[in-house]
Amino acid sequence: MVETPDEEPDLSAAHIGGGLGDIPDPDDTGSDTFARYRYQAEAAFPSCLRCALIGDVLSLIPERIEDLLVEERNLLRFVQIKTRNAGYGAFTYADLLGDTGALRSVLRTHTALGNFSDGREIAYEIWLERGAKRSNPIENLLRPHGTGADEEMIETCAKRLKIDLSVAAEMLGRVIVRPSLPPRELIRDSNIRNLQRYARHVTGDVAEKVYDKVIGLVEAAMRADLLASEWPTCLLVADTVEEDLAQRIAAKRLTSAILQPLLQDIEGGNGTVLEQITDPDQLAASELDRKLVAAGVPPDTRAIAKQLRANASRAVFESSTGLEPAGRRLEDLDLRVLTRATAVAATLEDDPPGPNVYKQVMDDLGNNRDTVDPNRLLGRDPMLIFGRLCDLSDLCRFEWRAQ
Repeated sequence: MVETPDEEPDLSAAHIGGGLGDIPDPDDTGSDTFARYRYQAEAAFPSCLRCALIGDVLSLIPERIEDLLVEERNLLRFVQIKTRNAGYGAFTYADLLGDTGALRSVLRTHTALGNFSDGREIAYEIWLERGAKRSNPIENLLRPHGTGADEEMIETCAKRLKIDLSVAAEMLGRVIVRPSLPPRELIRDSNIRNLQRYARHVTGDVAEKVYDKVIGLVEAAMRADLLASEWPTCLLVADTVEEDLAQRIAAKRLTSAILQPLLQDIEGGNGTVLEQITDPDQLAASELDRKLVAAGVPPDTRAIAKQLRANASRAVFESSTGLEPAGRRLEDLDLRVLTRATAVAATLEDDPPGPNVYKQVMDDLGNNRDTVDPNRLLGRDPMLIFGRLCDLSDLCRFEWRAQ
């Protein structure tokens, strides 16, 4: 959501019923700001793919209570999308609590939900365009590695938002910050590129057409149910509240049945890549991790590969003389490692290729360590040599599949 002054809604007439559809929008005053729709729709695109092609997302409802409501079988995710100009830099925890900060909107949502419960967990997600500032309390709210708001953050929140400590603690306990959104000028290209990674069998023109159809549908859903000044009337006329809200929400709700027909042209893509490009916890993965995921290497093995890469990088650094890098010896090592690894990968036709390529390359480099590392740059240690290959993969010089 573009950072604009917030207006406090009158929640006194709010009707909290037994179903999600009975919850009134706490504030719809910004729904006519069409300029931000495109970015929000593009930010929602990965979730559309999950809904249509994976199925763990049951529906998406844009501009419903928050910028986006993502409905899963066991979880309701109320998503707020925050953008800012590049000159302001990454977001801090203080920014979230500012006059137009995300947590003020989260508080309105938290208040509007009241004692609502349908048995599912509730999360308040804040998606950031410009990322989260390092070494700042906001990092505690990041997923998957954040530890959650500490006592000082809860106290600061309660003070700034003028709420009880218990309310602040309960609200922050549901908050997840995701700082991986591409900037406005790049998000379209990023999404289409990911779509092509999933469906390598389609042309770029086809991928663009499919993408634009989905984005157009999301934008149409955003423009539906523009309650604006009408929404208090829906609440006050008791006889028509449920029917009216149900019709309006139905016009906005995007389900698999609605989205799938738009994606027929990209059917049959790589399911492992699809999981990666639609999972918010994987969107900021390293190139090594991306390649291993795409090749079907399981999580435990990927974690080992990343540790071996780190070990190899440290060994290369320690092998340098003074301030001089290993230079030509390292270039020679890399050439030997890549030559053997590429040759091995080219002979394997497994599906997925990753696990067997991983094993066979590791065995080959270990069996030929004397010729791969003749200068003992890595002490002819098989694990460090394999770790160097992982480093080269992170530099986009090796794929875990036949080329």
